[in-house]
Amino acid sequence: MKKLIVLFLISLLLFPAASVTTSAEEIGVIYQIYDENSLPLTEREDVEIGDKFIDKNFNEYEVYLVDETTGEAKAKYTQTYPKPNIIKKNGLEQISTKPKKIAMYMTHNDESYIIGDGTESVYGKGGIHDIARVLKTALNRYNISVTLDETLHIPHNSSAYTRSKETAQRLLKDSPDAIFDIHRDGASRSYYLTQVDGEEHSKVRIVLGQSNANSQKNLEFAMYLLSVAEVECPWLFKDIYWGKGHYNQALSNKAILFEMGTHTIEKSYVEESAKELAKVINATLYKTTVDENDNTLVIGGNQNNNQSVNEKLDENTVINPLPVILIPSAIGVAAITFAIVIFYKKTKQKRKKV
Repeated sequence: MKKLIVLFLISLLLFPAASVTTSAEEIGVIYQIYDENSLPLTEREDVEIGDKFIDKNFNEYEVYLVDETTGEAKAKYTQTYPKPNIIKKNGLEQISTKPKKIAMYMTHNDESYIIGDGTESVYGKGGIHDIARVLKTALNRYNISVTLDETLHIPHNSSAYTRSKETAQRLLKDSPDAIFDIHRDGASRSYYLTQVDGEEHSKVRIVLGQSNANSQKNLEFAMYLLSVAEVECPWLFKDIYWGKGHYNQALSNKAILFEMGTHTIEKSYVEESAKELAKVINATLYKTTVDENDNTLVIGGNQNNNQSVNEKLDENTVINPLPVILIPSAIGVAAITFAIVIFYKKTKQKRKKV
């Protein structure tokens, strides 16, 4: 038995259980995503078959074709999620009297803005740190305590999310209501740019990962944010991109990755977006109740018997589950262990014959 344990430990060293992550490398091809009738839907730098995205009308599409040569992708319509009714009342500023806490960090610390920082990337604390600080200050104005961890996770490569996971886990020990990973995108400027009453603004994209046990809760949170924003700041969000990565979102029901504009848009626009995002976050988590009987969200009303969004998303919390992406690694370990055992037995039999 002891020999089998030793063999198993050796197999772990030979075949370590790795957590596969998806991250944008350097600014590269910007994929234009079209529907089955070749009508433009969205764009993104990283696109994989199986990726999904949800527009502001809650229509979901799934990518089924990616052409790396042309930089084009095709997506098919899959479903439309029920869109909640939104009611805003001039009532309570805050539903709960509990302290409000949010945690933030940056997996890709290098990300910057050409118009504002003079470059799209630096080796160290890029312009995205400034955006996170603006968001923190704006959240503080709503009496939200924010822990902003500026730990560096450089370089910007496929292991960045593995490094930032330690930061996220450390932040979650303080039990924040939500945790946000702050990024900027690599899509075109025109994709994020919008005009409101003659003034230019930068939109925000929500990015979620499919490869985690909390993906449905994360999606639910994202949809609440989109819904409340339709009342509080209709131009703010672009869409929800639901990629095949995990983005460390298995750690919390309320983990969100925000793409704060793109590298070619004015940094000053993104700073203003951060202030609007703070307003939407506060309204969603702390001022909105959920009536599940008729799919209604009430902003600023009395709680009655309904839960706040914050409370509802806390239901059935999964605490640091085993990432589903580790299953193939576990199978590999088992297979190697089995092969070693068989080899050991055959060698032992040969020795007996001799």
